Amino acid sequence: MEYRFSNVILNAKTQTLDVSDKKVVLEERALNLLLYLLDTRPKVCNQQELVAYLWPDSVVSPWSLPRLVSDTRSLLQRLGVDQDIIVTVRGQGYKFNPELRVIQQSAVDETQFNIEAISAEQNAQGAHLKFWIGLTLFMCTVCIWLVINHSFEHLDDNEFKASEPLDAIGRILWVDDNPKNNKKEQKYFLKHKIGVYNTTSTQEALLLLSMYEYNVVISDMGRQGEPLAGLKLLRAMRSRGDETPFYVYTWVESESQNTVIKSAGGQGVATKKIDLYEYVLLHFHNEIM
Repeated sequence: MEYRFSNVILNAKTQTLDVSDKKVVLEERALNLLLYLLDTRPKVCNQQELVAYLWPDSVVSPWSLPRLVSDTRSLLQRLGVDQDIIVTVRGQGYKFNPELRVIQQSAVDETQFNIEAISAEQNAQGAHLKFWIGLTLFMCTVCIWLVINHSFEHLDDNEFKASEPLDAIGRILWVDDNPKNNKKEQKYFLKHKIGVYNTTSTQEALLLLSMYEYNVVISDMGRQGEPLAGLKLLRAMRSRGDETPFYVYTWVESESQNTVIKSAGGQGVATKKIDLYEYVLLHFHNEIM
């Protein structure tokens, strides 16, 4: 199913959002939120209804839905959507903007078409076609096996990992080319109901920051052969107006390094776990209390 509204094309099948030739793949809950509001328009959906739909059989914090709505709105705004899509009805819930005209189109049933075509070809070509289908399936199986094995070989080093408790009070974006070095620290934050999202590069970090909201960013200083990667990430964030609290977590104690980070708009440098915990938890003080 495809929906067209404002300057947006939302494709439910491919889970993509196309805004003026900018296309992104939506996170599953953001997609489900938009589709639910579209399918129930012009109804106002209350929070209990949306939570039950988006987090079935789960217990979530009262601010999980508002945070999802906020993240989705931020993403739409960054992509350049002309008008507000999600409308808040105070004291009631949310609804799809009733001022927007929606064109809803059903894609051609390609599955049925392909089945009929294959059936006709099988009747015409018989065993020859069966041979090629069998060979294709075999090659696909081999490729899948190779991909799975390759993925497991490099799982610890390259995979983008996300971890967030169901009742999370906030999020940390952790940028480090060796995320396994921070396992103990990340477990500590998870125990305090703080979600931790790992990425290994400045480019990925900036992309994630443009799509989602985080309470704190933690970065190493040097990575992937770049000794000032953390400082460059901080400067890139501040240059585009991103004021998310930023800390460098490193093994090297240096007062000058702390001065440089603070002068660039960061909050500071931590070299010990206990200091990092103290700095970061300050940004979640109200939620923890």
